[in-house]
Amino acid sequence: MRRSATPFWAVLIVCVLLLCGSQTLAQDAPQPDATPADALPEARAPGGLGTVRLPDDADEIDALFARLPDSVAGEPRTEPGWEGRPGEATADYGEADPLFGPPLSLGVQDVSTGEFYPAGTTAGDVAASVIDAPDYGAEAFGRDGDLVWVRASTTVGSAGETAATPTTSREIHTLIWGDADSPWVFSAVAPTRPALDDLVDAFVAAADADPRSGTPAAGATPEGGTPEP
Repeated sequence: MRRSATPFWAVLIVCVLLLCGSQTLAQDAPQPDATPADALPEARAPGGLGTVRLPDDADEIDALFARLPDSVAGEPRTEPGWEGRPGEATADYGEADPLFGPPLSLGVQDVSTGEFYPAGTTAGDVAASVIDAPDYGAEAFGRDGDLVWVRASTTVGSAGETAATPTTSREIHTLIWGDADSPWVFSAVAPTRPALDDLVDAFVAAADADPRSGTPAAGATPEGGTPEP
């Protein structure tokens, strides 16, 4: 498992996930017969994510990321300059901005290691923990069979180096997903909603190329879970 350099917006998202999510997980431990993901409404995952089998170990994830296309939404895949860090991988697309990194990115992280979240944390725990985090900007979420997902949008900013330099901001759209009981949390990040959809389509196509991919989950309802007021 390998990763590329982490852009500014990805650091912000991770911080929000870690701060909000780890606090929620610590304060609202599930009862023995329930999990946080059980609170998510049934809703079909965007882009057909609920119709494919997700990889469940580092070798399978590397194989899926190798199958990702050479370009998404008109942006070429960049040479990642892989660095060794267990439990992470990214595929970046487009020329990186010095402040915000590449415009499009797909990633995955093992959240069970105890490095940030409590040991044994699952994708279901993470999804349930961020839906009410105000800084995360969750717009829709749900559970599609075994798969959990949260779509969000927010604006990130970077202050200028001097008082005369204005703050630079960028709108970002994100989707996180994973099998509820799995330690692997996948993510897609893009500057627009259509580009986010294109990233998810690319991921689904790469996952669908695995002959072990499954069939659509029965009983899933159309996308549209929304945060509580």
